[in-house]
Amino acid sequence: MRTLLPFFLAAVCTLSAAAQTIPVNPKFGAVSDHEVDMAVYEPDTSAVAVVLYRKYSLDIVFNFKLEIVQEVTVHERIKILKEAGKDYADYSFVYSNTNSFKEYYSGVKVETYNREDGKVVKTKMSKKYQFDEKYSDTARRLSFTAENVKVGSVIEVAYKFTSPQFWSIDNIEFQQEIPINEMDIDVGYAEYFQMNRNQKGAVRTEFRQDSSQQSLNVEGGHSVSYQMYRDVFKAVDVPALREDSYSFCPEQYRSQILYDLSGVAIPGAVYRNYNRTWKDVDKAIAESDIVSGCKALFREAKELEASLEGVEGDEARIAAIRNYVLGKVEWDRNSRLVPESAKEVLKKGSGSDADINALTASALNTAGYLVEPVMVRRRGNGILMNYHITMNAFNTFILRITTQDGSQSWFLDAAREEGCLNVLHPQFLVDQARVIRKDGSGEWVDLTRLTRTRILQAVKASLAEDGSLEGTSRIQASGEEAFALKSQYNKFDSEDAFIEDIENDENLQVESFTFDKPYGPVAGLNYTFTKEQSGESMLYIHPFLSKFHSSTAFRKESRDIPVEFPYPVDISYTYLLTVPDGYAVEELPEGTSLVCPPVDGRILFQCKEIGGQVSLTYKFSLDRYMVLPSEYPDLRAFWEAAAGIENCTIVLKKQ
Repeated sequence: MRTLLPFFLAAVCTLSAAAQTIPVNPKFGAVSDHEVDMAVYEPDTSAVAVVLYRKYSLDIVFNFKLEIVQEVTVHERIKILKEAGKDYADYSFVYSNTNSFKEYYSGVKVETYNREDGKVVKTKMSKKYQFDEKYSDTARRLSFTAENVKVGSVIEVAYKFTSPQFWSIDNIEFQQEIPINEMDIDVGYAEYFQMNRNQKGAVRTEFRQDSSQQSLNVEGGHSVSYQMYRDVFKAVDVPALREDSYSFCPEQYRSQILYDLSGVAIPGAVYRNYNRTWKDVDKAIAESDIVSGCKALFREAKELEASLEGVEGDEARIAAIRNYVLGKVEWDRNSRLVPESAKEVLKKGSGSDADINALTASALNTAGYLVEPVMVRRRGNGILMNYHITMNAFNTFILRITTQDGSQSWFLDAAREEGCLNVLHPQFLVDQARVIRKDGSGEWVDLTRLTRTRILQAVKASLAEDGSLEGTSRIQASGEEAFALKSQYNKFDSEDAFIEDIENDENLQVESFTFDKPYGPVAGLNYTFTKEQSGESMLYIHPFLSKFHSSTAFRKESRDIPVEFPYPVDISYTYLLTVPDGYAVEELPEGTSLVCPPVDGRILFQCKEIGGQVSLTYKFSLDRYMVLPSEYPDLRAFWEAAAGIENCTIVLKKQ
């Protein structure tokens, strides 16, 4: 996976940008008749909306007390082209609101322009459509919606964001999921701010750096002179980079600029070093409530010890400890990075995944295991770039559990009941997670190959006297497929609802049903079924009850972003059909063997008649987490072959 990053994160050379498709006046409110009347964006006729103009200004500034703040000013104008584009009239921002860090938004202006009765009518947003409300104990949320929005509207929005967290600079995107006609970006900072700048992606931009002499009066009547730099970027006719199937975080591939503040140095006044190493990050985590919560002795040690009486073997004991904790604290479905007080969580009886993992670590440590937090950046938040060192690299943690003698280790997320030792939610299957060792040092670990994932389905069927099919289906899943099967079952309110979903999906009637989902790396599903068959002299039987590959997943001929699979998988499917007296096999699907080295894929398919039975065997394997755009045509052909096999037909003829 690491080989992907240089390909996508290569710095973009400074290129001249051509004139934009739609000339615009960047002044707020200077919306032209052409912008109001246009009905389609010619460079991308499928676009539901287009950014006609966007100006993004970032300034790192300080006042006479040498207090430094980050100020972001945004002005954008959007044309709504289709019904789905009306979603771009809604804005929502979550921001910090603590005693230490009070951020705020100001200067919100929203106007909508429409052609009505031959005239351009402007509608200003009323304050009743703007909400600033509590989001959590440490954050608030600002939201607002433009008024009188319809297909054809032009929306113009401006706002300012101010934050004391001047060192935490968000990535500045040149690209969005809708096309951009013209975009200006400028970033201002004094020479005393030591900035590192990286640009990634394929969008062509113009760049220049301006400078001017400035002075600042500080306390004591002194004046400080300095050089002010402005990095100025322009991009025009930027294509959309839309979400696509099998992608955890498509926005990570958009063209953008990354700024890091490495230090502040004002001669004779201030010197602050923000240069970081991963050792600095390790140290900060080691001193946080994450590690202290995991290291703490369990508060109910005697009761825990009693619950382990008679439980033998490390894996069984770890499972028993995890289940004991879950008996005390129910997961509230929230995911956080830092756990709360163990005492408060136990008293409340519910908590986040961080709370449950910390309590489980505490209990395991008390039972004699070495337990260390494993810091994870979820796949939905983008690939962790280990050269981009930041305290915000991670957003959750799981556990590494090691036996007393150090002979064996496992990884565990204690909160999610579908998982177990070395079986994790697909969001956690990253190639770079960081273990914080007992001594406070850190190490990188790869979580992508902890277990092998398999699913086996065996179906036996025969024709009843009324011409319908009746049979049995047995499914065995292991590893991540067991996690997926349990998750699918758990999302339904009842077992009947789950059965109904199987019936609708497979077009059959379930007669009896059992689901075995023990805590561990396996799951089993068994049911008997009947299925109506049409036809009299000819019967057309579709042997695949389950479709493992959607025929619509990769319809596009090319792809701009990688394909990201949840995990590698092995699939084995068998189907045994008893041919009754009075029928003969008219046609069988043709067998095939296919190998696709570019995506580490293999298919083996056989279907033959043996002694009055039709025996079908299908094996599919894909040993990849990620497929690059250059490999996409091979994947597409391979996938279509699999989907074609799964839509095959067995034809029987009445004698």
